Amino acid sequence: MSCNLIMKIQCITDERAILGESPVWSSAENAIYWIDILGKKLHRTTLDNPETRTWKLPGFPGMIAIRRTGGLVIALQDGLYSFDPQSAQLDLLVAIESDLPENRPNDGKCDKKGRLWVGTMNVVDVNRPTGNFYRIDPDLTVSKIKSGCRIPNGVAWSPDNRVMYRTDSQTEVVWAADFNALSGDCAVEREFFRYNRAKTGVVDGAAMDSCGGYWAALNGGQKLIRISSGGKVDTEIKLPVSQPCMPAFGGPNMKTLFVTSARQNLGCDDLRSQPLAGGLLAVTVDFQGHPVHPFGG
Repeated sequence: MSCNLIMKIQCITDERAILGESPVWSSAENAIYWIDILGKKLHRTTLDNPETRTWKLPGFPGMIAIRRTGGLVIALQDGLYSFDPQSAQLDLLVAIESDLPENRPNDGKCDKKGRLWVGTMNVVDVNRPTGNFYRIDPDLTVSKIKSGCRIPNGVAWSPDNRVMYRTDSQTEVVWAADFNALSGDCAVEREFFRYNRAKTGVVDGAAMDSCGGYWAALNGGQKLIRISSGGKVDTEIKLPVSQPCMPAFGGPNMKTLFVTSARQNLGCDDLRSQPLAGGLLAVTVDFQGHPVHPFGG
């Protein structure tokens, strides 16, 4: 296993999320948007004179994405909403599982054609497989792709858009499936990477670099790992937080991984030894990130 040169790891905000997730790079604003799911907050941290602005949300946000027509989309418990950061206006675009009050959205990202892929999970008992995995097209058509999910996570695509990756954090497998970017169809999933969660922590959120490396946050494992396109770990980065949640590439040259983290379920001793828990980390690496796509609707 080789380790790439790490120039620095720093926390770029004073905010501490209970459960930080879904970092999204905005090149136009030179900023990272991210959420605190359990704190019901949306944050924007700018890189110039680092400053974090916060918006309170009416429900638990599962994920966010840049919207092609401007602003963001936010998956809340009852549906997908548009959000205008200038006015703080929040408008429902399409309902999702409004009839399943125990579920909430979790991880999600958009493919090359602007379709949003998002999973849901049970918030009362994470072991209950009541969650689902959806595709929301730009015309706001909602298609259920998979049912029986517990904690859907790790959605990403290969740089050539021919392979789609995802995991369920209650399992020990990251799956890969051949992907048709034109139609949005997936082939049968195959095992891409298997791990022992008791030893390593669980694969949570993920990001893709331009060489096809799948970067995963090991929640409970205090690490970022890079999994090559062949399914082998070739890089590990130890972090100053035990619960990293999700990485996203950004920065002027796309060589910074912005990593959200959590302080959920940490005791007093853990919090004293991890003062950055819940913060937004910036990790400079020698790999260039592959940009994520905006929602087309």
